[in-house]
Amino acid sequence: MQDHKPRISQASKVNRRGRRPRLTLLLLAIFGLVIFVDLEPFSPRWDLPGANAIFWDLHFPRVMAAAIGGIALAWSGLMMQTLFRNPLAGPFLIGITPGATFGVAIVTYLGSQIGLDDSCTSFALQPLAALGGAFLVLSIQLALHKKLTQLHALLLVGLVLGYFFGAAVDIITQTAQAQQVKQFVMWGMGGFDRVLPSQLPILAVSASIGLGILLLNRHAFNAYLLGDIHVESAGKSIKNLRLWLIIGSASMAAIVTAYCGPVSFVGLIAPHISRKINATESHGPNILTTAFAGAALTLTADILANQLIANSILPINAILSIIGAPVVIFMLARK
Repeated sequence: MQDHKPRISQASKVNRRGRRPRLTLLLLAIFGLVIFVDLEPFSPRWDLPGANAIFWDLHFPRVMAAAIGGIALAWSGLMMQTLFRNPLAGPFLIGITPGATFGVAIVTYLGSQIGLDDSCTSFALQPLAALGGAFLVLSIQLALHKKLTQLHALLLVGLVLGYFFGAAVDIITQTAQAQQVKQFVMWGMGGFDRVLPSQLPILAVSASIGLGILLLNRHAFNAYLLGDIHVESAGKSIKNLRLWLIIGSASMAAIVTAYCGPVSFVGLIAPHISRKINATESHGPNILTTAFAGAALTLTADILANQLIANSILPINAILSIIGAPVVIFMLARK
C-alpha cells in the first residue's frame, strides 16, 4: 500500500499538468471565436454600397481596439497585482482612472470657457486630456516613490489621489451644463467605438512596452511576489522593480483609458483566470494566457454591447460589471 500511494499522487500531478495546455488552447479558441464573431467578416451588410468604408474606418478599428485594449488592461492588472501583492488591485488603486477622469472633466466642462468648441473637445482633446490627467498622477507617484519605501504607503497615496481628483470632478460638475454632463457621462461608460484607425498604433505600442517590461523582468517579478528579502537575495533593487511596475501598469491603463474611457474589471479578472488555468503565480506562463483572457473579456462585452439589442448600443462598463461582479464574488468565496 505504501508503494501504491506515491504512484497515485504522481498520476494526479501528471493529469493536472496535462490539463493546463488543453485549458490554454481552449482559451485561445475562445479568443479566436469572439474576435471572429465581433468582426462579422461574412455579414451580408458589408456587401451594401459604401459598407466597405464603414467596415475599415469604424467597425474594424472598434474590434481591434477592444482586443488590444483588453490585452493592455489585463497586463496592467497583472502588474498592479504584483506591485501591491494584492489580487484585488486595479487602475483605481494608484489613481490612474481618477486622474484620467479629471483630465476629461476639465476639457469637457471648462473647454467652452477657454474657447474650445464641442467637436474639438470630443474628438481631439478628450483623449489627450485623459492621458494628461493619468500621467499627472503617475508623475506624482513616481516622485513620491523615491521617498516612500513601504508598499502600503504607495497604496495609500494612490487611494488619496483617487479621492482628491474624484472630489475635484464633483466640484467641476456643479458648474456644467446638461449637454456637457451627458458628454462626460457617455465617456465614463467606456467604449471602443470612439477609437480612430490612426490611434490603433498608439494602443499597440503601449501594450508592446508593457509586454517588454513583463518579459524582461518576469523572473525578478516572481521573486518580488515572495517578499523583499527574496529580491535582495537575487541581487535586484526593490525600488527599481517597483518603478518598472508603476511605469508599465500605469502607462498601459492611462492610454487605454484615454482612448476608450474607464473600462472596468478586465485588469482585475483576467490575471485570475490565467492563474487558475496555469495553477501558478509565476509570470512566465501567465503572460500569454492573461492577454488572451483580457481580450476575450473585452471582445465578448463589445459583442453584447453592439448586438444584444437591435438599434441600440449598451455601455461596455455595465456589461463588464455584470460579467465581472459574480466572478469576483466567486473568487472571494473560494478563498
